[in-house]
Amino acid sequence: MKNYFDDIQSAWSRTGLKAAQGFFLIAGIVAVGFSYPSFQKYQASIDRDKATIDQITAQRRELQLQLESEKEQAEIANERYKTCLPVVGENFKNGTHYFAGIQEGMIIHDRITGKPLPQGTVICDAFGNTGTLDENGKVKSLAFTGNRALIEQRLKRFRGSQFSNPVINQ
Repeated sequence: MKNYFDDIQSAWSRTGLKAAQGFFLIAGIVAVGFSYPSFQKYQASIDRDKATIDQITAQRRELQLQLESEKEQAEIANERYKTCLPVVGENFKNGTHYFAGIQEGMIIHDRITGKPLPQGTVICDAFGNTGTLDENGKVKSLAFTGNRALIEQRLKRFRGSQFSNPVINQ
């Protein structure tokens, strides 16, 4: 046993540390050992906060991209409303057709002939949606505007007029 203590004393003297320094070093190691679970909890808390921040950042980025897309769509829709053909529903109510909403893939046809409208025709509805027609008369390339004044201005030109509005074939 004496050899063991002699070995420790010899190793200690080689470090060049005084006894008080050694005491504080060992106390620090013990304190870190007892604090390790707290460090783990703290790190887990930091990881959760980082994940939350990353999620919020991704959501904010997605919303900003969506806002930019909506602005671009609104510009397109505003331009289309200057020349678009408003569509009406196929069924009569109270002896008249009413404006109807458009959706991607709907077939739009001439109310009189029943034939699909030509490819590239720009159509719009009373809700701010605009689109163009493909070779089969189906709606594609939808764009939306919330500019109610522009929508009303365009639709007013067709109410009670002699023109035959195209209808949605559902």
